[in-house]
Amino acid sequence: MKNSFKISLILAVIALYSCKEDELRVTYPHSLPAISGISVNETEITYGDSITLNVGEIRDNVTPLSTLEIQIVVNNIILSSQSVRTKGNVSSYSGRFSVPFGPYMAEGAAVKVYLSAINVEGNHTDTIVATTVAHRPAIEHLYVVPTTGGAFELLLTDAENCVYSADNLPFANDITFYLATKVSRFGNIDWTNLVFGSVNGELGLVEEGGAALTLSDLSLIGYKKITADLLFFTVTGEGDPLTPITEMNIADFEEVTINSTNHLGTATADIWKKATLYFGFGDEITVSGVTNAANGFTPDFFEVTATNKVRFLGETGVYTVYYLPSADYVWVEQANATFPAALWLCGVGYGRPQTPYAKTSSWNWNSPLEYVFCRKVADGVFQATIYVEHTIDESVPADAWKHCFNAKFFHQRGWGGETDAREYTINTSLLTAPATEDVGNFKGTEALATQAGVYRFTINTNNKTVEFVKVN
Repeated sequence: MKNSFKISLILAVIALYSCKEDELRVTYPHSLPAISGISVNETEITYGDSITLNVGEIRDNVTPLSTLEIQIVVNNIILSSQSVRTKGNVSSYSGRFSVPFGPYMAEGAAVKVYLSAINVEGNHTDTIVATTVAHRPAIEHLYVVPTTGGAFELLLTDAENCVYSADNLPFANDITFYLATKVSRFGNIDWTNLVFGSVNGELGLVEEGGAALTLSDLSLIGYKKITADLLFFTVTGEGDPLTPITEMNIADFEEVTINSTNHLGTATADIWKKATLYFGFGDEITVSGVTNAANGFTPDFFEVTATNKVRFLGETGVYTVYYLPSADYVWVEQANATFPAALWLCGVGYGRPQTPYAKTSSWNWNSPLEYVFCRKVADGVFQATIYVEHTIDESVPADAWKHCFNAKFFHQRGWGGETDAREYTINTSLLTAPATEDVGNFKGTEALATQAGVYRFTINTNNKTVEFVKVN
């Protein structure tokens, strides 16, 4: 009863206070503010300049003023806006606004100033001033200036739409560059003039040190033509498409040193051979430099068709190819591929699925010995063929994990997005999804400890199932 009384009393006090507040608030009869003496000092500007707005008087003799809302608009694009506090019954305003050079800024467009004077009752008077004309800056020359050096002039090929382009360019299929309106005789950018770079991932004006533009398409041999549209602020590139390889000679690969760490923490620095090649699905490739082709290619991506020929099983695209001479073995991957285009397997207890069998994997991302780039066999379905050796060794409990099969699928090469094994139906007694430790991983069971061999590990992210089938 006491609590009910207290609550009723509090509600009564609140209601009384609210009523008094409404009674104390001053209300004004309906009225509209008046705006006069509006002017913009500049009748013509070049994009990138500023305008000076003057509002001689904002008046409401009946109701106090509240705010003056200002918008600067060109081609129906709001370039800037401001909310100015106005007090009393009379006010005025003067201020400057930038009119930047950007996309959709047409030659001779009106710079419109939208004004809305509002009183404390919310009543408003709106007006538009459009006495200023904006001109595009004169761009007589435009150059592609790669960050690696050199300058290549683009010609004005469509004056009405401000389109510049150049053909027969010598660029690779990945280029980082600026667009400069003036360069020195040595091809260096003159930063006192307009320079275009990357602003929030889009073409825009930048100062010295600003981000450069990038064009990248690994399916091209290189960029032969670049087109810059300075009306819509876009830049595009064209080139001849790559054709899938029909021959692969390991002798042509680059030699690199790559560090690897196995499940026991043993680190090695191996000499590898590496190349970036364009493969076509189903294409047959003549191979040189692999001693034993039948035992030397990852079976997820290659079918060996002859002593020196393989058929590519992956999707058409550009791949990094790794060859490890000490293992006489070839891997492929697309290092930047991410889910849903790709999945990656990382963990311990497995290695390449060819003789001599050995566990080489680890919770690292340094070399293909440590992880697996899975082949996409259908939308949402991926497979990895691996040699699995699951050993249960509790003699040193702290190191027991090093000998088990324990792995997880990741959305990228590296830590980040990942799958959770607990969400999947595991169609085998050889794997489990731990609930208290190694959560989210696929881990071998006691049954797997006696069945070392080559397994095809397939994950279906659509119906949340996994298959783990022994193939050798």
